[in-house]
Amino acid sequence: MNNNAYLLINPLKESSLDLANKIKKHTSGKVFLAPNIAAAQLYLQQELFDAIFLTLTNDQDIQSLIYQLPSSIPIVVVSPIKELASSAYEYENIVDFLLQPSCEARVWRALNRAQYTPILSNTRIEDSYAFIRSETQILKFNFNEIEYFSAFGSYSKVHTKNNVHIVNESIEGLMNILPSGVFRRVHYAYLINIYKITAVDSRSFFVYDRDIPIGKSYQKSINFLFNVKALFV
Repeated sequence: MNNNAYLLINPLKESSLDLANKIKKHTSGKVFLAPNIAAAQLYLQQELFDAIFLTLTNDQDIQSLIYQLPSSIPIVVVSPIKELASSAYEYENIVDFLLQPSCEARVWRALNRAQYTPILSNTRIEDSYAFIRSETQILKFNFNEIEYFSAFGSYSKVHTKNNVHIVNESIEGLMNILPSGVFRRVHYAYLINIYKITAVDSRSFFVYDRDIPIGKSYQKSINFLFNVKALFV
């Protein structure tokens, strides 16, 4: 857990600092504090997080909060209200419920659950299209409309001919679920629709007037594209 990053969403600074200190005793990773969802989303647009600790109170709409967070990041719900546990576990990416106040051993267990519990994506993939969550909505994208995806912190941007949509999936998450025969990762920050490529050179793919860089670590895995003449016919 040395290079991990954790996001704590809690309006109460004192209890947030207490939890942050307990997390830091078990990891040398970074811990970010956000007082609300709006502030958390700004962090999520800039950083890749390994887990989110979300503090809930009795008067909050759990569903609305969860749907504004990336679906591929494990969430630990933190609350002094024991009764919230049953409703919290209804969501796929909630991996633990941390009752406040919590001892260091219990925080350590939550960190381990966040690290080792597999998260099922709520993105639905069909033969020629995908349903992907964008905050509280689920949007349908036909594969032939998508030109490429770009990383946006823990979210991603879907680029079509006329629009850009922010969705609740990371580039890594999308790469794992989208068909590799259509979408290829060509850079740590880009996933490209290979049928939208209009030109290529040794350093970039081009989608019309957009220059998509080729990452050095992805050169070998995408070399086959240089020989697929049918793509450029």
